[in-house]
Amino acid sequence: MNIARTLPSILMTALLLASLLPLGSVSATPTEESEFYYGVEYDWSSVDTDLENFTGLDVPEILSEIMGAADDAGFNLIIGQLQTGASNVYVHHTEDITPQTIQDNNGNDVSVWSRTDDVTLRHGILADSILQTDWSETNFGSDPTSFDIDVVQTLEQVLTVDMMYTEYLDDSYNLIGADMEFSMDVSALVGLDIDVLLEGGGEEFPVDFSTELTLGYSITDSSSQWRLGSPNAIYVDLSAANDNYYWECGEYECGDLTGDYTGAVDYSFSIEGIPTEDFGLDAGEFDLEISDSLTESGNFDMEMYGEFDFSKGETLTVDLGDGEGLSTQVQSCDTCPPGNPLMFLMMGNVLAGSGEAFAEQVAEDIGEDITDSLESFFGSAETDGEVMMYSFGSEEVVNYEGDEDKLGYVTMNHGDDINWATVMIRVSVDGSAPVTCSNPGMPTGGDCSLVESGSVGDQVWSVGDGVTIMDDADMCQEDEYCSVEVYIIDNMEGMTLGQAWLYVEGFSPANAPARLTGDLHFWGDNVTVQTALSGNTSVLQSEDSAIFTCDDGTEIGFMSVNDGESACSDGSDEAPADGSTKMFTCNDGSEVEWTTLNDGTGDCSTLEDEGVLNHYTLQMNVFDDAGTPLASIESTICDSWLCDSNPDWATSWSEDSGVAIPSTYGEATMCMTASITETGASSPLVELSELCHSQWIGPELGYSQMYENEPMSLRYDLAVYDWSDSEGATVTYSLMDPNQNQLDSGTMAIDGSENTYTVEGNIDVLEVGEYCLMTELTQDGASTPYASEMHCTMIEESDDEVSDRVAAVFEALGESGLEDVLEQFGMNLEDRLEDVEPFEEFPYDDGMWSPMWSNEHAAMVGVGVYVMNDDGAYTLAGPETQGYTDDAPAKLSIRYLTGVDANAATNGMEDATSINDIVNVDDHDLGAIEEDLIAAGVDVSNLTLPETGTPPVSNDDDDTAPQTAEDLADDSGLDLPFLSPISMVAIIVLAGVVSGSRRDNDAGENEE
Repeated sequence: MNIARTLPSILMTALLLASLLPLGSVSATPTEESEFYYGVEYDWSSVDTDLENFTGLDVPEILSEIMGAADDAGFNLIIGQLQTGASNVYVHHTEDITPQTIQDNNGNDVSVWSRTDDVTLRHGILADSILQTDWSETNFGSDPTSFDIDVVQTLEQVLTVDMMYTEYLDDSYNLIGADMEFSMDVSALVGLDIDVLLEGGGEEFPVDFSTELTLGYSITDSSSQWRLGSPNAIYVDLSAANDNYYWECGEYECGDLTGDYTGAVDYSFSIEGIPTEDFGLDAGEFDLEISDSLTESGNFDMEMYGEFDFSKGETLTVDLGDGEGLSTQVQSCDTCPPGNPLMFLMMGNVLAGSGEAFAEQVAEDIGEDITDSLESFFGSAETDGEVMMYSFGSEEVVNYEGDEDKLGYVTMNHGDDINWATVMIRVSVDGSAPVTCSNPGMPTGGDCSLVESGSVGDQVWSVGDGVTIMDDADMCQEDEYCSVEVYIIDNMEGMTLGQAWLYVEGFSPANAPARLTGDLHFWGDNVTVQTALSGNTSVLQSEDSAIFTCDDGTEIGFMSVNDGESACSDGSDEAPADGSTKMFTCNDGSEVEWTTLNDGTGDCSTLEDEGVLNHYTLQMNVFDDAGTPLASIESTICDSWLCDSNPDWATSWSEDSGVAIPSTYGEATMCMTASITETGASSPLVELSELCHSQWIGPELGYSQMYENEPMSLRYDLAVYDWSDSEGATVTYSLMDPNQNQLDSGTMAIDGSENTYTVEGNIDVLEVGEYCLMTELTQDGASTPYASEMHCTMIEESDDEVSDRVAAVFEALGESGLEDVLEQFGMNLEDRLEDVEPFEEFPYDDGMWSPMWSNEHAAMVGVGVYVMNDDGAYTLAGPETQGYTDDAPAKLSIRYLTGVDANAATNGMEDATSINDIVNVDDHDLGAIEEDLIAAGVDVSNLTLPETGTPPVSNDDDDTAPQTAEDLADDSGLDLPFLSPISMVAIIVLAGVVSGSRRDNDAGENEE
């Protein structure tokens, strides 16, 4: 596809549409109806002329120099292009001042009058390009070496838009609303044919490649209605403003837009002719053809919002074509849209409303078809038709509900239906071990569960269905941000269908259960054991305080006991004044002297003598992977500094287990349990049943691989990582052939000098079969390896080699003089282009883009492009304007129409829907290109031109010597080669750069 040509055409058409909609006229006091016509036309065959007018560059001359440079270097190069097209925009503005009744946004009848802008846009381009080049070399005693390349590209592009915008105003000239009838049709066809013949070494290598892409998109029969929230005086206020006016319409003021649409999209794409059979593949292996179409109807309903900043400038007097000699005074507005701003606002929202709804269906239906086609193309579908490709989308959630904790959403975007009995979702939070969620409809109670959305109750997960992952165990807690990995697994096939990654903000609902988590760390010399309380941490927290009951039954705070002052009326809270012994009974039945109460030293086992109400014991146990106990650590928890920790300050605990980190290299596994028990109780409040953690000790194998890098040659690589500087190990590797004979081997000491140790090598082999690379790591002093890995690869007799003829041809081309020829071509081109120069000065010093606002009509009534230089001011495009002449020294071939001419052009173009209606295809005579190629002595017997209604012209049989390609380009009436729009833009920019550079150089020379 030639994107360089396609995009400029669309952009130029969009520019014309944007710049040529001078619509929306309404009298401040309408006593008679107004009617206006406007239009703009552009003939794309004028592109090269417009470019030369602005830059001074004759592009056909430049390209003829390129072809001449090729002739001088010793090879033929012909480039031919033919482009035919037209872009036309017409506007018909009318007013209907008879009383009409519509309903406003509140459903009330309102008396209004109306004005209508009827827009017709038709754009079509036909473009065909030919590149032909050939070269040959024959040396004595050797076979000829040559290439012959023909490239043909075709493009057909059509854009049609029909829009009728009717707005309604009340008797006070306030805007009540508007209606719009809108249709749009876009189509494009791009074809590329490449015919190549390479010769060398006594062999020929032909390539006949072709590809074609067609696209079509349309929004048809879209009817929409916009009603403002309240009458708006935008046109009255804007007409009264002298300079600047800012208008904003909020959601309430702008009201609502409702409408319907019918949309259609179609496409086809094909590739054929890739010479796969010469590269060890089956003939036609990469041939591909896919196509589809979709039509969809729907409705849209949306709130409107809009704002505009109008900045009025120079006053102009223009002829709008509404009467002989009748002129209108307008003001330029460089911040204004080039047409009725509210029409643009409504059109944008109509496109958004209809386009978004349609695009969702298009993406789903056509996306599936494309994926299925590509799966079949690449062989990723099973022979029984079961699609093995799935696509899932994921989305984070924000938790608002007080009793629901969600981790995220997962939706199936593509794939076959899966029965919930055969699929499971596993979740890992912050790198923790994955947990399996209970499927929809299954009992909960684990770490996570799934809630289905979409088509629920059918026992299958289908495209468009989604699941919400519920964080039942509060794995991502309040005030934390968590990385969540989601795995969708087919547990019948044992394969992962998809993965998703989420980054979520933690949330702990009010009803979250208390939960202990744990971890083991291999830090320092000993294993560190950790546990944390999550979820409902209030199980360890209480706002109550210890109470003492006096002998007379009254209650006081326990902290008032034994403080030297009697808080009980009977003095029972204090020790006897006579010095006699008084005892306090602890919860376990033991007794302590009264004088020890609240003395800062705990004498009761659960510290009730110090006013501790709730006392807990945390126990963490460490085991090896065989279940052998290694350590048990106990600590106390209460709301006093006398305990090891206070639940008001900490809900996580870490202790040195005293268990030494294993010194034997390899994978070491440790396990732990943890529990929190109210001291003295028989069962825990919360517990962690078991958690195991595996840690690699010592240097580790990073990777080992072996593959066939060339036919019958193996490449092998391996790496050992020693991130912790453990050293004290040796890596051994050996390469075995299919008969278990050792082909290569070696050792390397892991001595702590590096973090990464690598071995690599190549070895040629003599026979097909399986070759294996064995890698082993052994700790110093040990007799057996603690880590090993084997990687095998199969060497087979393969047809995947380049064919003999391809090898012979490319070897001959490499050894030929082609490189010298191309180098000479570059030097020739540089010499020939030295004299090609753009204008030293751009034709104009200043310019003005001028959408035209009329206070008289309260509307945008036109748009003009004006340029200036030292000799005067000119109208480049736009209506007749006083003070500006139409005789610009450098012109653009844009035709601006008004009045009768615009009316006639509109009538002639309204029914145009195809390229034949928009473009005079008879002018697109490709036979003329073929005739000129034949006249230049080019063999066209195998040349395939795009089909047109005009048959190619045969060559006459005169005796005139054929012209060279350079002469042909100079003399051809076809302007061969033709200039594409992107070339014009690029060369205009280049001209500006060169011109500016020369001015800078001239200034520098003058300073010197």
